[in-house]
Amino acid sequence: MDRNYSKKHVEHIAKITNQSEEMVLFELENAMLGLLKENTKKLIEEELKSEDILDTWVPTYYGFVHRQPRGLVFHNVSGNAFIVIPVSIAMGLISKNVNLVKVSKDEPYFACVFYKSLMEIDESIKDRLSIVYFDSSSSEIYDYIVSNSDCVVHWGGKTSRDYMASLCAKHSVHFIEHGPKVSFEVIDKEPSIDDIKGIALDMSLWEQKACLSPRIVFLNSEVNKEKFLYFFRNCLEEIIQVLPKGYYDYFSSIKTLQDRQHLFLNNIDNPDFKLICSKNSDFTIVYSNSLPKEREIDMCLGRFIYVCPYYNKKEVIDYINNNLKGYLQTMGYCGDDFEFIEQVTLCGVSIVTRPGEMSLHKNGTSHDGIYNLNELTYVVSYQRD
Repeated sequence: MDRNYSKKHVEHIAKITNQSEEMVLFELENAMLGLLKENTKKLIEEELKSEDILDTWVPTYYGFVHRQPRGLVFHNVSGNAFIVIPVSIAMGLISKNVNLVKVSKDEPYFACVFYKSLMEIDESIKDRLSIVYFDSSSSEIYDYIVSNSDCVVHWGGKTSRDYMASLCAKHSVHFIEHGPKVSFEVIDKEPSIDDIKGIALDMSLWEQKACLSPRIVFLNSEVNKEKFLYFFRNCLEEIIQVLPKGYYDYFSSIKTLQDRQHLFLNNIDNPDFKLICSKNSDFTIVYSNSLPKEREIDMCLGRFIYVCPYYNKKEVIDYINNNLKGYLQTMGYCGDDFEFIEQVTLCGVSIVTRPGEMSLHKNGTSHDGIYNLNELTYVVSYQRD
């Protein structure tokens, strides 16, 4: 939280992640807020129902209950936003496990400096935490580590997820997976300016690298689309002034321009298609009556988003069931239809928030449908007469 302490690290992380320093600092400070003592206590109470259950035996009607750590936890970080590092490490330490964290070659830096900062607070953490790197093609190293672990936490894409799942099944090791996931927003009623600002913020944070970043906005056909798109563009332009994009990697900008051109040429005769974007690659809004296919969803990185009208909620339910099933995570929702919320959560959505709060993971909310502290520990009971 000390900007003088983090300054040089923010500069390095910005270049590695191709984000602006302003964006990295904003993300970093919000991540660290969640680790403050009062928030950590709240997390334990919400997920495990007792602040003391990790430390001692808690009285219950049958006797006593306690939570024990699983043992050695291997954290496999395969890409994704750097937020996963403090989250995964914090969960592993809070649950009193011994943690081996394998970082991604895409962003190995933050985990190391975060580890060193923890050592400055408490050197004994080194007995329960190590940061390592090895090439992901080293299958024999993966097999050895997993076979000697009590639990594996995986962050990353489908290929690496499936590989780690197969290793855990082979060695009967408890597996906790995070990703790959897709998130979206639903605007079910006329949104306020604050709602639209919230959507613009949701799609800007992490440059859409995080699972909780929206890739599609489903817009009720009764909402004034011209007014919505006008204010949406204005809000994105305002956010760019506060949280600008980083341009350390020019390839990502070229790819954005190529994706725009691809969509434009494919929809040149489509009267229901509209491309609203900055002159550079700061942001891209694709308005289309045609819902995006898998390839088009994969384009949604670096503030690139689809806005698609719907005429009844069944269209939304059918689309996410047919195209996003198994990959659903967060839904930003502007509306008041609780039955609809019930339906999308039955489909697999695990978190519903207001627009602007998709990245605000409040302590006690589910993470991909689970509680991490619950999964990283096991319950022991002492029955007494």
